[in-house]
Amino acid sequence: MLTSFLRRTAGGHGRVAVPTRRARLTALVTVTALAAGGGTLALASTAGAATAAAGARVPRCLQANLVTGLYGYETSPYESGQGGFILTLTNNGGTPCSLYGYPGLGLEDAQHHVVHSRTHWGPTYFAHDPGRHRILLSPGETASASIGFVYTSNSHEAAHATYLEVTPPNAFDHAVIKIPHGVGQTSKRDMYVTAMARHTPWKGSTGACCE
Repeated sequence: MLTSFLRRTAGGHGRVAVPTRRARLTALVTVTALAAGGGTLALASTAGAATAAAGARVPRCLQANLVTGLYGYETSPYESGQGGFILTLTNNGGTPCSLYGYPGLGLEDAQHHVVHSRTHWGPTYFAHDPGRHRILLSPGETASASIGFVYTSNSHEAAHATYLEVTPPNAFDHAVIKIPHGVGQTSKRDMYVTAMARHTPWKGSTGACCE
């Protein structure tokens, strides 16, 4: 590159002009700058694109690759009449996978018949909604969300549910897990859930409602 930079033809006769010392120094500085600056920038840009492409190639987490759990039973003061759990999804596979958004929820009775229910995406009584963002889970890593229920003393409003269906974001198959503390028996058919996050805070129990 330095040679081509220095060589010039004169008058179209094929003669090579002899560069001055200053021209040689200018050429050397220019080539060095290109290697140290432009070359580095090009490599950094290429590396960034490769990283983004690699992230995009990570498949979404499917139910078959996850272990689903409910932990950290929470209750609000009695007058609020709300309860909830921390939902966890753990990558039980041998390769990374990604989660993005909100889990799907459903209810089943003691005989595993589907109970009509409604799921609301957003904040719960116990946690703010972090919003959608992509989470890459390496094998063994866990993401979480807050699930909230509203209790009722009206038997006709109650869901009388024993099991919770959990579908990972952007997936189709779901896991079925038992709802602890009989919460589904005395809560309404509405459920509230935050987006999946790296960490979901647990407030704990502030009352003795409906255990």
